[in-house]
Amino acid sequence: MNNARALLLPPQADLAGRLAQAILARHRADLPDLSRVTVLLPGTAAVSSLRRQLGAQAATALLGPHLLTLQQFAAERGSGPLPVAPAECRLILVEALRRYRNLFPGQNLWQLAEALFALFEELSLNAVVLPEDIEAFAGRLLTAYGARPLAALSREAQIIHTLWRAFLEETAGRSPAAAYAATLRAAFADLCPDETVYLAGYDTLAGAERTALAAAPATTALEVWLHGRGEGRDGAAILAFCAQLGREAEPLAGPDDARTRFLDSVLGASTAHTTAESPGFSITFADGPEHEARCVDLAVRQALLDGCASVAVVTEDRRLARRLRALLERAGIELQDQGGWALSTSAAAAALHAWLDSFERHFQFRPLLALLKSGFFAADPQALRTLERDLVYGAGLESGLERYRSHAAAHPALCALLEQLTQAARAMPSTNRPRLLRDWMAGVERSLQELGLWQRFEQDEAGRRLIEILRELDSAFAQRPQSADWREFRALLDRAVERATFVPPQATRDRRVRLLTLEQSAGLHCDALILAGATRAQIPGMPAGEPFFNQSVRGELGLPNLGQRHALNLARLRRVLQAAPRLHITYAAEQPGEPAQLSPWIEAIESHALSLGLSMRDTELAAQAGTAATEIATPAGAPAQQRSRPAPAAPERQLPLEISATAHQRLIDCPYQFFAHSCLRLRAEQAPDEDPDRSDYGQRVHRILEAFTQRVKEPLPDPFPVPVSFANREQAQVRLQEIAAAVFAPDLQSRALAHVWATEFQASIPGLLDWLELRTAQQVRAEVQYQRDFVEGRSLTGKADRVEILSDGSLTLVDYKTGRPPKRAEVESGEAVQLLHYALLDPRVAAVEYLPLREDQKTLRIDAELEPLRDAVGGRLERSLHALARGAAMPALGDEGSCAWCDYRGLCRRGDWHEP
Repeated sequence: MNNARALLLPPQADLAGRLAQAILARHRADLPDLSRVTVLLPGTAAVSSLRRQLGAQAATALLGPHLLTLQQFAAERGSGPLPVAPAECRLILVEALRRYRNLFPGQNLWQLAEALFALFEELSLNAVVLPEDIEAFAGRLLTAYGARPLAALSREAQIIHTLWRAFLEETAGRSPAAAYAATLRAAFADLCPDETVYLAGYDTLAGAERTALAAAPATTALEVWLHGRGEGRDGAAILAFCAQLGREAEPLAGPDDARTRFLDSVLGASTAHTTAESPGFSITFADGPEHEARCVDLAVRQALLDGCASVAVVTEDRRLARRLRALLERAGIELQDQGGWALSTSAAAAALHAWLDSFERHFQFRPLLALLKSGFFAADPQALRTLERDLVYGAGLESGLERYRSHAAAHPALCALLEQLTQAARAMPSTNRPRLLRDWMAGVERSLQELGLWQRFEQDEAGRRLIEILRELDSAFAQRPQSADWREFRALLDRAVERATFVPPQATRDRRVRLLTLEQSAGLHCDALILAGATRAQIPGMPAGEPFFNQSVRGELGLPNLGQRHALNLARLRRVLQAAPRLHITYAAEQPGEPAQLSPWIEAIESHALSLGLSMRDTELAAQAGTAATEIATPAGAPAQQRSRPAPAAPERQLPLEISATAHQRLIDCPYQFFAHSCLRLRAEQAPDEDPDRSDYGQRVHRILEAFTQRVKEPLPDPFPVPVSFANREQAQVRLQEIAAAVFAPDLQSRALAHVWATEFQASIPGLLDWLELRTAQQVRAEVQYQRDFVEGRSLTGKADRVEILSDGSLTLVDYKTGRPPKRAEVESGEAVQLLHYALLDPRVAAVEYLPLREDQKTLRIDAELEPLRDAVGGRLERSLHALARGAAMPALGDEGSCAWCDYRGLCRRGDWHEP
């Protein structure tokens, strides 16, 4: 680099425009032939920008120049060793870890191999040479840590040094980073004397890249174009880069504007540039991640409507980027996304994941249905419906191909589908023992072929990328045969997919809007820019969490540390803040309820503006984003129908012949609920694996108390033979505990919640025994079923938890409550009808009672006032049933309390009612 020049263009200048102008001026005599000119750029986004500028300024067709990234330049011009694939490198490290197993006792070798591979690649890329002697390396670490000799430091030195030497020996200098460094060095060394090379837009180079750059012949014309500040806090990274190159930057003039002066006054080395001028951009606070995505979506669309020809969204938040992409594509705007997607978020990867989960979990219905509905599996629609509706939700089958097959005999299409799944499962090796990794991979490929997924993947962009990953792994497994159990293989495969990215074809996408990270924004110049996700966590970003070495040691070894990364991000942020005349910044809290922490650099800019009496906040964008006025919608063919409150009537033949206490309560709470449940007989689907609800606990408690009172069919301990008294209270308690243990036993083996149930019931026993000691009935029965004719052709039914027969022949009906019982006022007003419904079942009932099995609740008993209440509720029910038989409507009431737990909200469409 003896003849290399370093030129520094200020951040407000257009790098692509100025560089194109300089290239055309310098090589004017050679036009239109620029084939001897090579321009090396940080990324493909900078390549396309420079190509457009050269074409526009030359106003004619050009031959060349060569616009390449360093990686492309190395691949085209270098002649280095063939690299060892990353997957094979990781397997090499696993082999080494197994040889030196004593270094990591009890650790996951595959995860350690991941971390070590990342570290060793970083060491190679930065041309770090570790001492060959372990003692020398340990001494170097000791100096870097600035600590006394510690066993932990010695152990860290031993681990890294031992495995590093083993890795170098096995890869023979052909790891991906080492091979790239050698190839790049050869590419620069082979430059011709009459070539001109421009290195433009870079703000950092790894040590191996700088070494390769120094290998360029002294006769080759080489210019380094830097873009940023050469002083102040935001210029520290550029100054450090110049020092690494051994060059002092020659500053170039740029336009002077209010934003430049304002940012200089905040981020500069002194207050010499203090100005009261507005920086000309705004900041919007969003309510949350979804609201922020809609704010950015609206800002992009507004910029395009205002005539902006180029719009850039710069963000470090990939979750926000994915949501934004979906919103803009819904509006017909396709982003140019240089970062692409995480392959693991694609539908193809989801289908692979669903298949492996299905196989692993014995075809549990959730991953199985996800596979069949993925769009990559050609499932017969009727067979899929039968499987889901009849077998899973109807028959309650949770898993097992054989169980599905046993219920599918009458459905040929479903039998064929299950046979295809069976054949695919047979293609997979048994998971009962470790196997060669390649055997596992061969089984996965065979099964995908059987399912037809492999063929579908070959027809999909993301699917083809997924096949590439699987083949790369298979090749590595062939080169490095190793054994692993199914769990290890699955984790290895999942991590490979999670690491991979997928960039969809960009050629056909809308070129007006680009999505970039700070690193990809090198040389960016556009009409409008939105800096999204401008939080402290994203800019400057949190520490990477490297498992080896602290930040000071990384710096001592020549690896980028946290301070250097922050300086680099600040330099990039400064360029982004001046990349467009129209600039908007958005941020939001990452999680609901958390405070939103604005990037400290943006916060400093805003604070400075406030000190000058300038407000940078834009609340209008946040207020408009996501509202109906700014949503993209297709024009409706006709005005939307105004829906009224549903009030159906049922033919008399559809009215239930038996009215239970629950049906009676539904009729009072909401007649539409009664119509849907008792007339149409609709039921909510119950997934076989749904978590148990409170009613499951109530069923167990009722079984316990029934078995305590009388003999039951189940093999449970005998009932307590005599009434509970003070004298036998301890024996009664023991018997209750024995019965409870027997009832809860099956649940305790499979449900964690059952331990909570058992504890709760144990706590209720003292209060229950207190209540039992006060009972004076001559005879007690449990779970008594009643049925009584009520009106023409209809009867009342009910099951009483406890029936006490008194000496005068009267009855007391008791209902156990494991939840909160209704209040007395609700019972007496006729709003809660269960107790009074029980009183209607038998004329001998003289008292009804709720017994809450909770420490904080008291019993509710109705006796003296029972007769008039029973007559009132019975008379109302009789009139209601007669009216329904004559065709009376059953309207949806829309009461908040009833709607909160209603299974039929989707039917009555309460949210769509439009009534005066």
